[in-house]
Amino acid sequence: MNRVLGNLLGAALAFSVFVVGQQGAAMAKAANRIDAKAAKAVAVSDEGVYQLYKNRSWRWGNHGAAYFAVQKRQFTAWSTEGGKSYGEGLWFMPGHGKLCFRATWHGSWGAKTSLSCFEHRQAGKVIYQRKSPSGDWYEFKDRHGKSSLRNGDYASRKVKRFKAKL
Repeated sequence: MNRVLGNLLGAALAFSVFVVGQQGAAMAKAANRIDAKAAKAVAVSDEGVYQLYKNRSWRWGNHGAAYFAVQKRQFTAWSTEGGKSYGEGLWFMPGHGKLCFRATWHGSWGAKTSLSCFEHRQAGKVIYQRKSPSGDWYEFKDRHGKSSLRNGDYASRKVKRFKAKL
């Protein structure tokens, strides 16, 4: 009985390794296709980056959001990755399709200032994005206009709550 159970478990493990291996290969192939498409795309103009982000929030799933206010180019964000934190600072476009934000992040661990930049390239209606300088490209805005950006401020209210608790 133990040998039969062992053989079944071994077969199940071998099959799962095979399936995961196939998925990993498929994901790598898809990433290579996106890299190739992004390489052929053109950098979004500063005006295009500005129009993309102005007075919008970039939602990071259920784990955070960043708001890009036009007034004084204020950047406000919150995150629950690695514990609750919030960031406040400025956003700017240094050219060549880049959007950057310099913010001071506050959490139970203290405060830290950081600079993050993202590159944007466009092919038709699709906008590709990657963390600069060497992140992986992905579709940030698809040909149907779907993206993680939403009109309005999805960050400031949560930042106020986090400030009161930290």
